[in-house]
Amino acid sequence: MSIAAEKISSEALFDLLEIFDNQPWMRDLHAELAELWNACETREEQHLLKFLLKKFFLLDAQKEKLALYGISKKIQEWGLNPASTWIVAAANKDEIDGSSAGLQKLKNKINPIEEWHSRFISNIPSASNKVKSGDTIILFDDFIGTGGKMIKKTAWLKRLVTKFDPRNLKFYYVSFSGMQFGLTSLAAETACTTYAHFIFTKAISEALPEQEALTLISAMKSIEERLAVRHKNKQLNDYSLGYEKSEALYCGQNDNCPNNVFPVFWWPSMKNGNNRKTLLKRAG
Repeated sequence: MSIAAEKISSEALFDLLEIFDNQPWMRDLHAELAELWNACETREEQHLLKFLLKKFFLLDAQKEKLALYGISKKIQEWGLNPASTWIVAAANKDEIDGSSAGLQKLKNKINPIEEWHSRFISNIPSASNKVKSGDTIILFDDFIGTGGKMIKKTAWLKRLVTKFDPRNLKFYYVSFSGMQFGLTSLAAETACTTYAHFIFTKAISEALPEQEALTLISAMKSIEERLAVRHKNKQLNDYSLGYEKSEALYCGQNDNCPNNVFPVFWWPSMKNGNNRKTLLKRAG
């Protein structure tokens, strides 16, 4: 269906064309964007969405390559010994997620490859069986939002280690991308070093003067009020402005959208019960 076939005003059409100029990958999503615009009740709300979408960061293959080599360079700068260092995906044993998929891509990027290629572990339970007292663990995820997931995964790994005192392990945390507030929180909570190649601030409250930010936050919450209160076992209120109010504008190309992103871009249904064509997809 073409944009012209959508019920959309000329002003909104110019909005979308402006977005396409900034985000060429969204051109294939014109129906989703038109539906998003039609969910707005004021031009202020549409201007807000345009402002956010023009800032959206899509981790495509080129940017992912930069992140891979950035992580490799950082690990070399840390001077870690491959013989006593493990790079571990922050994944459960049976799941395939962004951390395990990203780790596979990272595997042949850390130099010297001959020394590092056998030091990658695809999940937390496997790591708990391989690490030894005094080892270093680089815990990897494709995206760090609030930092809470990494803290929980670290605690879980330590509980699984039974052959020695897990306090003898040293941790680093790395990701392709992350929220500044989450990385700061993670570093403070663990007293460990963190690294994300691409780092983002909150898209509204940390990007604008306070009063302007408050106005736009209010507009976003007005849009959110039209979304379904619940989806399966999830409450929209838990994801207002993104999980823990992250205000994230990030997704990997063809990847699962982080719950830190504003739900207006991925929440699957409206309050009236209608399903939505969403700009981003999120499973789980």
